[in-house]
Amino acid sequence: MLTNNHQSTIWKNSIFVFFTQAIRLVTNFLIFILIARFYGPEALGQFSLAFTIANISLVLADFGFDVLLQTEIAKNRKKAAEIISNYFSIKIIFVLFASIVMVTIPSFQSFSATSASLIYLLVLYVIFTSISNFIYAIFRGFEKFEFETRVSFIVNSLLLVLLLTFGFLKSSLHLLILIFIIVRLIGVILNISKSNSLVGTNIFKINFNNWKLIINQVLIFGLHFLFGNLYFKLDTILIGIWKGDVAVGIYQAAFKLLVLLLILPDIVSSSILPVTSRLFHSDKLKWEELNRLISKILLLISFILFFILFFLSDSIISIIYGKEYYNEAIHLLKIFSFIVVIRYYVETYGLMLTTSGRQYIRMMIVIGATILAYILNFYLIGKFDIRGAAYASLIVNIIVGICYIFPNRKYFVKWFFEKRIIIISLFTVSTAFLLKYFIFINWLILLFIGIFFVIIYLVGLSNNEKEKFSNLIYKNI
Repeated sequence: MLTNNHQSTIWKNSIFVFFTQAIRLVTNFLIFILIARFYGPEALGQFSLAFTIANISLVLADFGFDVLLQTEIAKNRKKAAEIISNYFSIKIIFVLFASIVMVTIPSFQSFSATSASLIYLLVLYVIFTSISNFIYAIFRGFEKFEFETRVSFIVNSLLLVLLLTFGFLKSSLHLLILIFIIVRLIGVILNISKSNSLVGTNIFKINFNNWKLIINQVLIFGLHFLFGNLYFKLDTILIGIWKGDVAVGIYQAAFKLLVLLLILPDIVSSSILPVTSRLFHSDKLKWEELNRLISKILLLISFILFFILFFLSDSIISIIYGKEYYNEAIHLLKIFSFIVVIRYYVETYGLMLTTSGRQYIRMMIVIGATILAYILNFYLIGKFDIRGAAYASLIVNIIVGICYIFPNRKYFVKWFFEKRIIIISLFTVSTAFLLKYFIFINWLILLFIGIFFVIIYLVGLSNNEKEKFSNLIYKNI
């Protein structure tokens, strides 16, 4: 059993990580819907393409520094000021390099004039966001997750109000991007004030001591984050180059829903990372126990989400975007429903590579996945249009999942082929077959999904597992 301290830490981390992620994601999703509804698929494509490139550039700017900064401060808070100055000095170089790369991208690709101009504007967004991410890592290192949550709430609430106001007035996309930049600058100012008081000194100091050691430490994490984001978002960029802004808008309408659902495994991963890292070195049996439980719960949840996305895709797209311009997104959402199951299930296996000191394996996997993604998109987009990009994404995610599982295959054999998982998996396949070929009424589909949820709860977890899960969530509330 996990100790009370472990349960308390996971719960506290989960609460603040959840609210922080939820605030950001809900804000971005509402803004996305606003643009989809009031500006149409072409403007949505321009907006999405620019932000996709900005977010990849942001990963290049952050490059794993924030994760390592968080762990280094947690290990030695007395030397926090020195650690921060060391990391900040090198990070600034990466921020400048990412900005230069981002500015040059439109020069080498055939983006529309509007998309290119939005990309140029978003360079400032990348700089301000990267600085905020660096400061958030300081908060996490001191286990002040609530600081990040408070600033995120203020900044994103302001962003949402301003964008809703100017969006309803149908202001230009350039003005909306300027609002993003101004609000991010406000976030930086708020973060600097809190971080200086927390550390006790000015955090922006230049100190290149130990820079070689820091570069060696950050390289594996940085390459993993960079290529991990690139292989997942490469399809959007390639669609923009080969098919244009409208195609990007339709593709992103479905893709954004996939991203929304992937917040859960991301929150779980972020929340249990510190605990599982400690358990691997102190108690491997508890490390295995916690990973097995989380893996099983995520798999069961993914089955339910699969049914909702696949069988109610028509209703979901119609309600959120309207079918007039986004009808093709229905078929994309069905393909993405399979990706949800894969990403949920393999998340734990990827995390196990990280916490067991095998992050370099993840790095090699995502580099290979990025190369494969480009090859598949080149062939499949040409043959199946934007559906080809969805097929390519599905194939790549399957291969990445297999590569995550293979180094942990002894756990996979032990966990997946247990009786309860086999029963639920067979029941999932048979129910999907029934809904696909014999039931066409939405309320009956919802009824079957409800019944499926109850069966998963009753059969999926043993009484002992339910007790452990309840303790994990409710203990020390």
